[in-house]
Parts: sequence; C-alpha cells; structure tokens
Amino acid sequence: MPFATRAFYFILLLTGGVAFAAAVVAAEDNRADGGPADTILLGGKIITLDEKNSLATALAVRDGRIVAVGDDRAVERFRGPKTQVEQLGGKTVIPGVVAAHCHAVGVARNSLTRPHAELLSVAEVQDWVRRRAKELPAGTWIRIPRTDITRMAERRHPTTAELDEACATHPVIFTAARKHALNSAGWVAVGGDAASPQVAGGRVIVDASGGPRLLAGGGSVLQKLMPRPVHAKEDVVAALRRVHTSYNAVGITSIFERAASMDDFLLYRQLRQQRQLSVRMTQTFRSRFRSAADVEAFTKRLAMKTGDGDEWVRVGPLKITVDGGIHWGNTYLREEYGARRIGFYAHDDPSYRGDVNYSAELMTEVFRAGHELGWQWCCHVTGDAGVDRVLESLAAVHATHPDIAGRRFSLTHAYFPATDSIEIASKLGVCVDTQSSLYYKDSAAIDEVYGRDWSSRFIGLGDWIRGGVTTAIAGDHMIGLDPNQSMNAYNPFLMLYVAVARKNRDGDVFGAHQKLSRLEALRCVTSHPAYLEFTERQKGSLELNKFADLAVLDRNYLTCPEEQIRQIQVEMTMLDGQVVYRRKK
Repeated sequence: MPFATRAFYFILLLTGGVAFAAAVVAAEDNRADGGPADTILLGGKIITLDEKNSLATALAVRDGRIVAVGDDRAVERFRGPKTQVEQLGGKTVIPGVVAAHCHAVGVARNSLTRPHAELLSVAEVQDWVRRRAKELPAGTWIRIPRTDITRMAERRHPTTAELDEACATHPVIFTAARKHALNSAGWVAVGGDAASPQVAGGRVIVDASGGPRLLAGGGSVLQKLMPRPVHAKEDVVAALRRVHTSYNAVGITSIFERAASMDDFLLYRQLRQQRQLSVRMTQTFRSRFRSAADVEAFTKRLAMKTGDGDEWVRVGPLKITVDGGIHWGNTYLREEYGARRIGFYAHDDPSYRGDVNYSAELMTEVFRAGHELGWQWCCHVTGDAGVDRVLESLAAVHATHPDIAGRRFSLTHAYFPATDSIEIASKLGVCVDTQSSLYYKDSAAIDEVYGRDWSSRFIGLGDWIRGGVTTAIAGDHMIGLDPNQSMNAYNPFLMLYVAVARKNRDGDVFGAHQKLSRLEALRCVTSHPAYLEFTERQKGSLELNKFADLAVLDRNYLTCPEEQIRQIQVEMTMLDGQVVYRRKK
C-alpha cells in the first residue's frame, strides 16, 4: 500500500536570532510512483526553502525531478539496485542558485580578447602594464582591464605621467567613467601631438598645467586604432562552456542573460541540442525602442514572446536602458550632482543630474505595446529619479491595463530605493534585481563622493524587501572568470555575505537597517529570481516534483560564523539530477 509520511519535528537553529521548524516530508512509496530513484542524497542538512522553511536530511531524484524529501529512513525506500547514493556526511544542501543578471556570452567573448585582472591602485595598474608590455610587440596598444575609479585607491584615473612611467614603448589606454586616460604614445596615436592633441569626435580635458588629462568621446578614432576582434564560433562556444562551468563551481544552475541577441539565443539552443548546456538560461532581449511600432516590428522579427522556449532555453523580457550608472558617472538622480560628484566624474555642468534616455510618455507607449503583445519588461535603471520615471510610465499603463501588475515587471539595478518609489513598486507588482557585490566593492566611494544618506540606501535590500518588493540578488557578471575578482563578482556566497553582514571590502557598514536574515538573503538568489521568470513552481526550492537543481556546501550556511559565509565552497552541484560539478579533493 502506498504510504505518506508527514512527521514533524522541531530543531532550533540560530539564524540571526530566528528559530524555525523543520518538517520531514516524503512522497508516496516508489512502487506506486514509478519505481526506484535514480539518485538519493542521504545524511545531510537540506534547506528546502519551502513555505515552512522545512529542513530535511535526505532527498530522492528520478528523471531530473525530486520525488522525495525527508529523513533518511523515508527516502531510503526509494533506493533500488541501480540507484546512485550520495552520502552527504552532514553537509548542507541548498537549492541551485538562479543568477538573475549576467552577460555570459559577453564574458566568453571578452575572455578570448584580452586577460582580465582586478586592479585597485595606480601602482597595480602600472605593474600590470609593465608585464603586458613584455608580452606584446612594441607599438601594440595596451588596453588596461576595466577598472572603475570607484574602486581605485586614488579615486581617479592614472595620469599621463604615471602611465608613461609604466610604459613608453606602447600606446596605453585606461577607460573608466566614459573617459580615457592615455600615456604620451597613446595621445600621439589618437591626436598627433602628445602636448596638445586634437581628437576627431572627442573632447580633451586638460589638467592644471594645460596638458591633456582625459579624453571624452573619440569612439570612432579609438575603434579604428583598436578594432573589435572577430572570433570563430567554435571558440566562442568553448569559451561559453568554460563560463558555465565556472558558474557550476559556485552552485549556479540557472542564469538570466540580461542583454543578448537572437544569435546568442540560437547558440544556447545549439548547446542544449548537443547536450553541452550545464545551466538553464532565460534570455532578456535588449533594444532601443523608440515607438510602439518598433516593439511590434521587433516582435515580428523574433516571432517569440516571454515564456516561449522550454525548461532549458527560455524567452524572458524585453529590456530598455533608461539611464546611466554610478561607474559611468551618469546615473539619473533626484538632485544635482554638486561639486564632489562633478569633480569625481570630471563633468563640467554643476547642475547636471545624470542622463535619461526616455521620456515618461515614450516609455508608456513602448511598455503598453510590449504588454499587449505578451511581453514582460525589464529596465536598466540605476538612479532614484530614473526609477521615478519608470514607475510613472508603468502606472500610466496600469490605468488602462491593470493586468500588467501580474507581468512581474523588473527594475534592474535600482541602486537607491526611496520610500515613495518602494510603495508604488509594491502596488504595481514590480520586482527588482540588484547587485550586493557592488556594495562590497563600491560603497566606500559612494560614501565619500555621494554622502552617507546615499551610501546607506545604496543597494537597499532591506528597504526593497520589507517594502513588499520581490528582490533578487545578482552579479551583473560581464568581464573576467574569477568569481570574486571579476569586474562584477558573481560568487553567490560573497553576495549573501554582503546581504547578511552589510560589510564592504573595508569592513564598513553603511545602512545597517539594510541587513537581511540568512534565509531572506538565500531566497534572493533562489526562489525570488525564479519568481521573476515565472518558474517558481519548477525551481528555487527543494520540494516534490521540482527540478533536482542543488548545491552541496562545505559548511552550514545557516550557522557558520558570519565572516565565513563568503568563504563557503561548493562541494557538488547537481542540475536536473545530474552532477555537473564536483570539487576536487
């Protein structure tokens, strides 16, 4: 006879002062439910993230789905002669991480173009340039890896003299905040005169002595001097697989490509058809829509809409870029930048508030058109005034199409939440994906340049979540393969550490009220991003009939010392019930 066990026991766990109950649940006997399991995991600490925050010690997998979750004795019933058994030895299991914002194809292509390194001071930049100069023929351009001035110890670009000190045999360029610093050979290459260059389509910013300091613009000249390389498709595919493998190594089993093309979508389909895909992928399509007709034409060309595809390669939202960013120096704010920000970003207008690419009326038009065609929307928007404008437009659509509240419209970044915008977002069913690793790397500069009120709101996870806005923590990974030292770190455990401890690289806390509990934070990298893409019934927690996507950790995320959260290593990652990563001993 089939059985169902639902024996409840209580375990007191200290997780930020919160105690919760652990339920033991198992499915029906395997003889009445399709035979033995393909794999069972025994003797662990399984954080299911179901509605009751249940804990278990074991689970069973068949055909890529979870068929039992509970104690060892209950799950043992699913063992058969060919069942693979993983003895967890008390290790902790979490749902597979859903990386809600990355640019994996871009990472792959960048990895084929030039090496990346995290450089945090002028001295480190100089050392890197010296090493690179030894590797390249004289006269070859040296492009310093993207290093934002928010992360430089000096909080500025290197000077021409500092770059000359590092290298005089090659033209050298350092790009940050939409401006370029060059050595003397670089100035000669772009303008013909190192002392007073003239760059077509560019503006030369001079230093106190009247010499060239920075180049703003000049993109056409730079592109001719440093054309973007073209890579063979097979090389891109191999590089993309390496990126996905690096994701598996930190427990990532699903990703959102947040700005990819139709060619990229087809590349993922090819990988899946060849059984070479080790992550599930939902793609965001970005374009510069300037009218409803643009949205209609784009949809016609794609012949797809949100939700199309399958459980491996899926169509997500449309995306527009509304404003700039803190690294670029053009995030759209409610207030003027003022002297500190103007000086930091080398602007010249003291009343500057940032850049904004869409009027409220235009956004209303394109949002409405996309919604009527079955699309979900996602907006790159970083500043508080940018968020205001997006929400104003969405509210206008909501007035005639109230069902848009169920479309899970997403603000990506939304760095500086404000009380009134949080309330409006909650009422409109808006979601957020934001980057706690940016707080880790950039909040010290935000505090210095923007002020304490801004650094306390920066990446305001607590404000968003306690305001009723479903929020995902993501990396916005785009350059580099190291999980911690990529330009934007993608290590989920670094992100969880920041969400829980609210500490930056220097150990400083700005806005302690933004801290999350460990369970709240874990949901931000699992069940919340699944909700953003309408797959919460399939993944994001370890429950019956959901995908067997999970990660086994080397320590207990719920009880380890807070400082150890960022040191957590993944012992094993399973995707669809198959092991896609196992840590070497």
